[in-house]
Amino acid sequence: MKNVAEKLKIQEDMIRDKLKLDSMTALKNRDNARVDVLRFLRSLIDKKELQLPPGGLNEAEEINVLRKELKNKEESKEMFAKAGREDLVKQIDYEISIVKEYLPEELTEEKIAQTVDEVIAEKGANFGLVMKEVMTRLAGGASGDLVSKIVKEKISKL
Repeated sequence: MKNVAEKLKIQEDMIRDKLKLDSMTALKNRDNARVDVLRFLRSLIDKKELQLPPGGLNEAEEINVLRKELKNKEESKEMFAKAGREDLVKQIDYEISIVKEYLPEELTEEKIAQTVDEVIAEKGANFGLVMKEVMTRLAGGASGDLVSKIVKEKISKL
């Protein structure tokens, strides 16, 4: 059984715990807008944890939750912009900037393409198998949309 220090170190690495600490700091600084966004992100991660088997939540799952929320916010921003709601666009921009703070830097298309090439060489040109393996290897370093686009391009050239 792991000792308490090891458990605490594991928890420090989790995004959810960083969100909690940052929300407490924002609360002390009376930054209510930031507190609201951070609490909402934590609630999304908590909700995802309830859907998984016990102990099934890892950092990759947390990153997936944040990427999905980032995509939702970007879609909302587009709709607000089309509707001429600049006040809401400004609010969503602020929320997007906060979500991006907790996401790892995205890999370059060249690195993704290199990984896709390796997986295709190993697994063949089956889209589903390639996508699953590439997403596992990249572990949240790229959005599924971008990976899908690159995999489709590579497979179509075979």
